[in-house]
Amino acid sequence: METMGDLLEKVKEFAFHNFSQAEAERIFGWSITDIVKGTSEKDVSAVIITFTNGLVLYAWYFLNMDPTETGDTCEFKLGLRTDLRSRIKYNIFYSTYIHGQGYIRLSVAETDNRMIRTMIEEFYVPSLKMVYKPIILQFQGFFAKDYFGVEADNTYGEIYYSSVRSRSENKDLEVSKVIGRLHELDCLLREPEIRHNLAEIDLQLSLLPSMLGSSL
Repeated sequence: METMGDLLEKVKEFAFHNFSQAEAERIFGWSITDIVKGTSEKDVSAVIITFTNGLVLYAWYFLNMDPTETGDTCEFKLGLRTDLRSRIKYNIFYSTYIHGQGYIRLSVAETDNRMIRTMIEEFYVPSLKMVYKPIILQFQGFFAKDYFGVEADNTYGEIYYSSVRSRSENKDLEVSKVIGRLHELDCLLREPEIRHNLAEIDLQLSLLPSMLGSSL
């Protein structure tokens, strides 16, 4: 069975083929909707591959590596697109304390508008945490440091698994298990009560000034 480590090797191989769609389909074995190439930051090249099966692969290639780290030249993250949407962009994922108790890590889009920032901090963040709190344990990973998370804004939604590098403990995990969990979490987030609660938060946010969309 193919592991996340095997997938990492394919990500490495892909860098030698000019990131073409034909080579991507040959290497990864899934048909492709789109490939986006760019530079995420200094000395890091980024590639996003969207597959027709709904999976998305994010790959980062490190251009200026320490010579002693010859095996650690890239990392990747696997996600699953969903129809979840949010007026305010957020990223929420499972994390653990040292003693292993699960808790929520949440980040939201920044804004310079003081009124909107206060509204986000005092209303949106606590409300979003309340929706995810009863189900956050289901977003825990398979090992000590891996995890699943959710990103959403007004144009897209995605459930993702934490990144994999050559030294990651999750590199021996079967790819099918990760994909299976992504689909399970997608089904979970489609439950009527959860969608209703998230939609209610969004409805209340719609009462904010029209500047909301342009300020985030």
